[in-house]
Amino acid sequence: MKKCYLDSNFLLYWKNELSPQYQQTISMLETLINNGVELYISPLVLDEFYHSFLYRIRINRMKKPYDLLTEATKDILTLPRLSIVNPPSVPTDHLTVIANMEMYYLHARDAYHLLIMQSNDIDGFATFDTDFARVFTAKLLIKA
Repeated sequence: MKKCYLDSNFLLYWKNELSPQYQQTISMLETLINNGVELYISPLVLDEFYHSFLYRIRINRMKKPYDLLTEATKDILTLPRLSIVNPPSVPTDHLTVIANMEMYYLHARDAYHLLIMQSNDIDGFATFDTDFARVFTAKLLIKA
């Protein structure tokens, strides 16, 4: 694996030391970085991360939620070899989202993540989302 897309749940666990998956994400991220893997996120990943991160801050009644979000985002954006990628700009390419939904039983947002990975030739995926099981089984992506 030369390229790996980081899912929002992976990033959320990485930024939450109390998460049961915290140590696993630290280990996975260290392996990816030490192996020279190029890391990728998209605006969709950031959107999901912001939504969930702020939700958890609010339910835990933490102070200065936007300062915490800014700090977490800076940590993400300064990961080595990180790039932000987008979905394709060709309108008809977005029909692939529907095909991905049908073929792999994905929800629309997950199918958009898959389209982004496909259109940017990203073969690895760091996620804890079990909805992608059929994608991994089809060997369309390598689970990080």
